[in-house]
Amino acid sequence: MSVPLEDKTRVSEEELQEALKSLEGWVKEGKAITRRFFFERWGDITRFMKHLAATIEATNHHPNVILDTTTRTVTVSVTTHSEGGITRADLEFARRLNEF
Repeated sequence: MSVPLEDKTRVSEEELQEALKSLEGWVKEGKAITRRFFFERWGDITRFMKHLAATIEATNHHPNVILDTTTRTVTVSVTTHSEGGITRADLEFARRLNEF
């Protein structure tokens, strides 16, 4: 099984702001983009976590994830550490995660 290649091309601030217009819920936080997902039911969290795992595997990209059981939120933050900022791989990850 081959591992997909990530496009680790850093994006400019202008490219990032344009991309965020079509990435519902995502915001820039420092050198990352972040989205907080809220769920009414626990079953939805379970399905989302499966989608998250599949997205990680499909993109070979690994976000930071915080599950808050009190508020039923999952916060996902993604950046490309090796490039020191936000890349096309991060934007693709966000796009795929939003397909949930």
